[in-house]
Amino acid sequence: MSGRTGPLQKGSAAVVTSPPIVDLARLVGHFLAASYSLVSRTTVTVALTLLAPISLLYSPIAYLLAPVFVLLRVLLDVFILTPYAIITSVARNVYPIYVFIGSAVICALMLGGLARLLSSSIQNALFAPRSARPEIEPEPKIPVDAKEKSANKPATPKTRLRKRVSIKEERDG
Repeated sequence: MSGRTGPLQKGSAAVVTSPPIVDLARLVGHFLAASYSLVSRTTVTVALTLLAPISLLYSPIAYLLAPVFVLLRVLLDVFILTPYAIITSVARNVYPIYVFIGSAVICALMLGGLARLLSSSIQNALFAPRSARPEIEPEPKIPVDAKEKSANKPATPKTRLRKRVSIKEERDG
């Protein structure tokens, strides 16, 4: 034999064996499913047993606190649910207008930018850009003598004092 297997003959059955890890994985899966079922049933039973006394007290407490529950429900409706419903309704109805105005603004911005670019390029094509002007240097300060300095100073205005005159003197004068 050369180590090759020959073709299967008619009538012979091929036996496929799976690796042992597959069998182990199946066993662990079944075990986990069974243990989860057992643990969940046990937990629910224990919880219901412990909560049974509370369920007996629930009905009287619910009847005693019914006005509080109704008040809370009304406050929830007035301050949360109704404003939310109004806001969502307005938003739903205003949305098409919002989209229309938004798209109009975007188109206007693009059109304005294109117009600015076009007018700028036409202006640059027709009128050549001006060359930079040489900066004019300020006149150098010439030192001034003390006499000239005082002549250059503006005179401070003198205030004239009014002479107090009585009414008689005004009539006579």
